[in-house]
Amino acid sequence: MPSSPTWLRLSIAGGATLLIGMGLGRFSYSPLIPPLIEAGHLTAWEAGAIGASNFSGYLAGAFAAPAMRMQWGEATTMRISLLTGLLALFACVLPWGFEWLMFWRALLGAVVGVMMIYCLAIATRSAPPGKLGAATGIVYTGVGIGILLSGSLVPWLLQFGIAAAWAGIGVVGAVAFIVALWGWHALEGENSTGTITATPHPKIKWTLTVSGLIVTRVLFSVGLIPHTIYWVDYLVRGLGNDIEFGGMHWVLFGLGAIGGTYLWGRLADQLGFRAGLALAFAAVASGIALPVLNSAGWALIASSLVVGAQPGLTAIMSGRFHQLMGPDGMAPVWRMSALISTILQAIAAYGYVTIFDLTESYVPIFLAGSASMALGTVIALLLRNPVESAK
Repeated sequence: MPSSPTWLRLSIAGGATLLIGMGLGRFSYSPLIPPLIEAGHLTAWEAGAIGASNFSGYLAGAFAAPAMRMQWGEATTMRISLLTGLLALFACVLPWGFEWLMFWRALLGAVVGVMMIYCLAIATRSAPPGKLGAATGIVYTGVGIGILLSGSLVPWLLQFGIAAAWAGIGVVGAVAFIVALWGWHALEGENSTGTITATPHPKIKWTLTVSGLIVTRVLFSVGLIPHTIYWVDYLVRGLGNDIEFGGMHWVLFGLGAIGGTYLWGRLADQLGFRAGLALAFAAVASGIALPVLNSAGWALIASSLVVGAQPGLTAIMSGRFHQLMGPDGMAPVWRMSALISTILQAIAAYGYVTIFDLTESYVPIFLAGSASMALGTVIALLLRNPVESAK
């Protein structure tokens, strides 16, 4: 038996797993976009397309996740995802051009598609009463740590070349890999010979609540794209700052993710997940629009911190899914929301890239992201279960 409570160990495992898949697999690419373009390794369109390919890969992973779980069980599925993600991080070191990077960044997206479905489902399932916010917060803290480390390490490592920056990201991933393997040993349901005891997910009963939950995740996914791909590029190439300035803001973005995940989780435990989700949506919507309406220093800092706290929004959202669907019903609805949101997110990502390529302006894409989050605020407020409706 582990010395730490099982729910805490599994939450830490989820955090380390998402550090590799989401924190590094998705968010470490953003501070590398300006130097990749300026060094002539990629065009602006190619850099944006590689970022968008990560969202496309997510879709494949979300489709593959249930089959992987049935074939190997949750623990082995997590280990396979971790190993694949780590391999992909190191593969990016090789300077073999646009197609090479696009393949491995898409594969990282696929890994995240698997991780996102089960890390949260496992953590929330194992969390005792009163610890739901803490469990989801710990899981998403891994995303923030990955962002913070990439923002601080990438500008420094770029002094030694782009390959050194990629390699540094891989080394961070290797450390998280070890922590994650330790945590997933706490999973029950697989014996030493790998016998699978996973059962099929229950079928989804389509209701207004289920539809509303899925819509909130779609709006969140579409709204986050501008900062995911273009935030550092906007700060560096759009506003004429150096990469160190962009890296500093990516560090702030990571700090926002770490602190915001904890604070939003605590807020949700105190005020309730319905109010917490709506407040988080509204805050992020404001943070996305602010920097293109006002590029003053304080506005940029506020945007980095507030939008950086978006993993906390996802943590609250997963808690809300758990509340409204129950521990057994969450996983299939969470997976379905991943499939639908990823399809639309991938389409929207290429749409954002195309709009930027045509207009050469950051304003329309950031305002579109803000509008998506604002609509999420409305939907979040409308979502109620029977007990809440009776109050």
